[in-house]
Order: sequence, then C-alpha cells, then structure tokens
Amino acid sequence: MTQPPAPQVLDTTSQPPPPEQLAPGSDLDRLARRLGCPLPAIERARQRTPAVRAALGRLAADLCSEDCSLVVYGSLARAEWTPGSDVDWTLLVDGRASPTHLEVVRALSRRLDEGGYCRPGPSGVFGSITFSHDLYNRIGGQQDSNDNTTQRVLLLLESVAPAHPAARERTLRLLVERYLADDRGLLHSRRPRLVPRYLANDIVRYWRTMAVDFVDKQRGRGGAGWALRYAKLRLSRKLLFVSGMLACLGCELFIPPEVRAALSGPERSVAPLAQHLLSFLRRPPLEVVAHALLHTEVRPETAAQLLGAYDAFLAILEDDEQRKHLRQLPPDRLSDDPVFTQVSQLGRRFQEALAHMFFRDDPNLTRLMIDYGVF
Repeated sequence: MTQPPAPQVLDTTSQPPPPEQLAPGSDLDRLARRLGCPLPAIERARQRTPAVRAALGRLAADLCSEDCSLVVYGSLARAEWTPGSDVDWTLLVDGRASPTHLEVVRALSRRLDEGGYCRPGPSGVFGSITFSHDLYNRIGGQQDSNDNTTQRVLLLLESVAPAHPAARERTLRLLVERYLADDRGLLHSRRPRLVPRYLANDIVRYWRTMAVDFVDKQRGRGGAGWALRYAKLRLSRKLLFVSGMLACLGCELFIPPEVRAALSGPERSVAPLAQHLLSFLRRPPLEVVAHALLHTEVRPETAAQLLGAYDAFLAILEDDEQRKHLRQLPPDRLSDDPVFTQVSQLGRRFQEALAHMFFRDDPNLTRLMIDYGVF
C-alpha cells in the first residue's frame, strides 16, 4: 500500500496583499492568493467536477422536465469530485404525481449503472423520488422523518441539478421563503439581528442527527466502512454544517444596508433577505467558508490550517488505494493504521481551526455562534 503523504504545512508568515491587488475569481481563489497557500487537491476536484455534471446532464436530459429535476448531492454538488465518489441523487418532483416518475427513476438507475457511476449508499435516502410537497410542508413534527430532513437540508446546502433545474430552483426558493416567513423573530423581535433562527435550528438538528446516525450505522453494519464514514463525518459532513451556519449568520454579518432597511420598513418584506440567503446557499460549502474567512477577523493562520487540513483530506480520497483501504479497514486495526492515523490528525486540525474561527478570532462571529449555534 502507498504510504500516505505527510500533511502539508502552509506558510502564513507573509502579510496578505491588499484586496485591490487580488485577481478576480471565486472567494476561495482570492483567499488562497491572500494566504499564499496552494490547494492542489481542492483545485483538482474543482476541475474534475464540471465534466461529470455535464455528463449526468446529458444522461438525464430526455428523462426530466420542467416539473422534475435530477438533483445530485455529495461531493459532486460540493465541487469536490474524486474518482471514487458515489453519485447520491434523487428525482425531485415539483408537480403532480405520475406513474411515469417511477419509470424515470428506473431508467436513471440503469443509465447510471451503465455509465459506471458508483451507486448511492444502502440507506435508501437516495436513488429514488422526492416530492417538493413533503420537503416544504413537513418541517418538524411527527411526519418529518430522517429521510425527509436529509433531503431538505441537503437540497439547501449541497445540491445541483445537472438536468432541467427548474424544479430544484422553485423548491429551493420556496423552502427559503418559508423558513423566513415563519420566523416571527426576523420581523417582530426587538433584537436587531437578522439571523434566521428557524433555519439555523434545522441545520443544527440535521448535524446532530448525522452524528447520532453515524453510530447507528456502525452498529447496523457491523463496523463495515466505519473508517471512511468517520473521516467524512469529521471533515466533509462537518464542513456542510459549518457552511450552513455561516449562511445563516451571514444574514447578519454580510447583509447589505438596503436589505436591512427593507426588513425594518413599513412593508417588512423578507424577499430581499431571501435573495441574500439564496446567494449563499447556491455556492459550494468551501466558497461559503472562504467568503467568511475573507470578510471577518479570522486570522490567516486559522484559515490556512482549516483549508490545508481539508485539502489533505481530499488528497486521501482521490487516491483510490487509500480510499479503498479506509473503506475496508476493520475496526480492530484502527489504532496502528497509518492512513487512519493521518485522517484522525486531519480531523483534529480541522476541528482546532474551526474552534479558533468561531470562538477565538472574531468576537462578532463568536457572539452570533454562541447565541444561534449553541444556545
């Protein structure tokens, strides 16, 4: 087995250039330039992703319509595609139910198999039909199952529609508008903060559900695949939670003055805030995090540690041998395995950087995270 490379140590001693000297591009590009740190694995994954999305779009073009979108989640939606990634997908229906939808799902499954794409995991959440009605009308309560919560939150935080995106776009906008319209504190509270607590609580709930379900899967599957799922929980799943919280906190931290004025004016419309929030939710999680790192007082050393740990994690996932090794590693071999040891170290570095980011470097971010993410 190939020995895992040592985690990259990023040089953050130099002063960042002023913002006006940064080349145009994404927030992640600008942040990497400011820090002076290459992110080769992240960049390779970003370069691979568009071709895979385009191929899926062609595969499903004749099967979807204005009323149903092929929606994909996971690494493909986060622009972190690696050769061993699964394709987690659903047929999102935003319209009348039809017997033909089941035929479309079967045809999509067959074409994905023929194309050599990795099937979704055995949980049953993906590879089937999702109705927008359930996502919109069953937020909380007895009918909001784990599967429904997963589909809804992932649609918000990490989803793209390679074929016929109209159904996804309508559902995404309706969900955001409902979260905001039902959040009475945004319009009627005496506190001036614009953090959507209703949405933030659902994101926190989903993160805790993932952590609890991780143990349930460990028990139900007898430890099979534990090490790989552990790595994803510590890094990519945690990144998803972080990006969701930052999108919510960004409604206060990064809000344009005209949007704040619209919420305090006589009409008290949440539409401008919904548009602002959607602008974050449509970005990959790493872009949301990079935006926050660029526009808060988080130290360059913290940003470099966070991104460096994640880049090293993606480097492991794109190595087919190391990925398979983690998937097949038995639980009784964890303590002395070099690949798992590296993954654990990366998880600790990532967690340490997040602790600095949210609770030590920027007092405004700390105050908001305590009030909305903890209490």
